[in-house]
Amino acid sequence: MKIVIISDWFAERMGYAENCLPKAIALLEQQVHLVTSNVQPYFDLPEYKETYEPFIGPGVVACETRQIDGYTLHRLPYAKIAGRLRIQGLGAKLDALRPQIVQTFDTFSWTTVEAALARAFLGYRLFLESHLHASVFPPLSQPTGIRQQLKWRIYAATLGRWISAVSEKCYPISPDAAEIAVRFLGIQRQKIQVCSLGVDTDLFKPAQDESSQQARLKLRAQLGFAPTDIVCIYTGRFSADKDPLCLARAIDRLFVRGEAFRGLFVGNGTEAQVNAIRAHPGCITHPFVPVQALPPFYRAADIGVWPRQESTSQLDAAACGLPIILSNRVQVRERVDGNGLVYAEGDPDDLARQIHSLAHTEIRRQMSEIGVRRMRERFSWNRIARERVDDYQVALERQRAGK
Repeated sequence: MKIVIISDWFAERMGYAENCLPKAIALLEQQVHLVTSNVQPYFDLPEYKETYEPFIGPGVVACETRQIDGYTLHRLPYAKIAGRLRIQGLGAKLDALRPQIVQTFDTFSWTTVEAALARAFLGYRLFLESHLHASVFPPLSQPTGIRQQLKWRIYAATLGRWISAVSEKCYPISPDAAEIAVRFLGIQRQKIQVCSLGVDTDLFKPAQDESSQQARLKLRAQLGFAPTDIVCIYTGRFSADKDPLCLARAIDRLFVRGEAFRGLFVGNGTEAQVNAIRAHPGCITHPFVPVQALPPFYRAADIGVWPRQESTSQLDAAACGLPIILSNRVQVRERVDGNGLVYAEGDPDDLARQIHSLAHTEIRRQMSEIGVRRMRERFSWNRIARERVDDYQVALERQRAGK
């Protein structure tokens, strides 16, 4: 099959779905093209230059076409309409590629609208995804008036319903994302198939042999941790919406009591955020690292903690054998079912209690085994890719049968 995957943005050093799904599908001997714009993720954040540019470079990059990880990357110029990103020349690129399948990542986007329009002329089968969690979706995460609610209802009943009608399936990444897709984006419920984001289990795996155990001890020593320290790791952006500072405060409470817990924060943020984390005893920060270099940091830690919002890093950490602690407000509880805990979001005292409950090595070992097994069986990108290709093939068979 010739498959085109469309993503509004792309960064080569990241481990997002737009990096992993094309690679996993290409490994199944499919011809895969990723069409994206010439901007990096979060390029338009006010803090981009301070937070991301030292790691992935300028927010706007050159347009290009080249091979990467078994698929073809096409970067086209970006533009904005009504504040939302679009890819210039997307229709012409689809016409040139003539795909059989088109997969978009963002249901509510100009690129999906353009892909739906081009489908009428090019005849491919269109598949959607939706990555909107309730924790970041404004009508649910922020107070909104009747006018805003009415706008979403009108969109769902008109443009959203038309996009649903011309597509085969929509893959929301969680149950809350599925409800948003139905209620606010107009996707027909019968076309919904919840499919979590995945993890590269060939890359993210526990320290199981002597060599990886030695590498774990060496990195811990380089970072300044003792063999007896219980290291809690957070990876990602240092910002108020992610609230890694809550973890630093929880570690502070444990540290001053003489407990062996320490905090490792891998990522970046504003200078104020970085300094605030470093100011807490027992906490250190480390710059972002490319996704291929990230597993050793998880293997050097003992517990993964994400104080707010969902993150694919949670899956990566669990695949490396870490028990994980998440906010009690996230909707992805399957990530901590037997292999982790939740805490009262924003409460460093409760977070400290949950961390302390994982003090015993045997408890962490049991959770580790559950998490590693679940990531391999349910969340592997290889499994997700196989199931996605099966769905694509069914759609093409129905097309050939005139259905």
